[in-house]
Amino acid sequence: MTEVNDNQITLTIKGARAERGVSLSDFESFIENFLAALRDYDRAGRGEPTRKSGHPDRRAEAVTAFRLVRFHTGSGVATIEPELVSADDDQLPVDDVPLSLATLRALADDLAAERSVPEPVLDALGKACRSVGADGSVAIAIGAAATEPIVVDSGLLDRVALARNAVANEEVRSVSGRLHLLDLEPDRLGIRTAGGVEWSCKYPEALEEHVKSLLDRIVWVEGSGKLTSPLRGSMAIERIEPVDTEQSALFTPSPVDEDELLARQGIDAPQGLDALSDPQWDDETDDAYLAALLSK
Repeated sequence: MTEVNDNQITLTIKGARAERGVSLSDFESFIENFLAALRDYDRAGRGEPTRKSGHPDRRAEAVTAFRLVRFHTGSGVATIEPELVSADDDQLPVDDVPLSLATLRALADDLAAERSVPEPVLDALGKACRSVGADGSVAIAIGAAATEPIVVDSGLLDRVALARNAVANEEVRSVSGRLHLLDLEPDRLGIRTAGGVEWSCKYPEALEEHVKSLLDRIVWVEGSGKLTSPLRGSMAIERIEPVDTEQSALFTPSPVDEDELLARQGIDAPQGLDALSDPQWDDETDDAYLAALLSK
């Protein structure tokens, strides 16, 4: 009996051309598109352009670092395991989970919940499924505890595409984020929100001098915009203002001793409930306040 660990992923490939296994050329096409979907999913999640050509960079290699450990027929059943690939500091795995496994889990969760997924990812998954026939599909089971694998087929991809289109048609009136890009010809600026959504904004010439002073600051903009994908949007802005990120004097970087706080406020003894009352508040004021409430 073969042991399955929590990091193993089983891909069950089915289709008209996968009834007695999968040809090497079809399997190559499947893997190529499956990995492309993972790369584009990761890029979109970080607000980067998808469908990059050329040799994958270090991040892309880490996202798709899997090893084939077993393949058997019954359609085509491939078992893969993630590899731990070293990358830059901001690309290290979290809690010892390889980046490739974390990315695949996140994508599978979005598909299972039929949440919006970037179009290039859906296209790549569609090509992966069709590599074994027009009716092709792949069931993804992650880990030993996987009870119900997520089945990716044309039906699921169509439903997720509808969810994506619903997001894209949503009108947005205001956003906030860091103004990280400014192009004076044409009048365009880029804002990246805390959630990783990249907004490409046009602004009127009258705002140009104000916009110049806000580069690399957190801003709030108002206008007419739409999400073009889960992580991209466009907007014609009418107003832009800085967001104050400075901490007010009410707060201090480090805790202040209780005795010092009491001394600052002139408190040297318990004050009781009388300290909460207004000394100028009398019965006449009380009656006037009650009458005002009842007259509403």
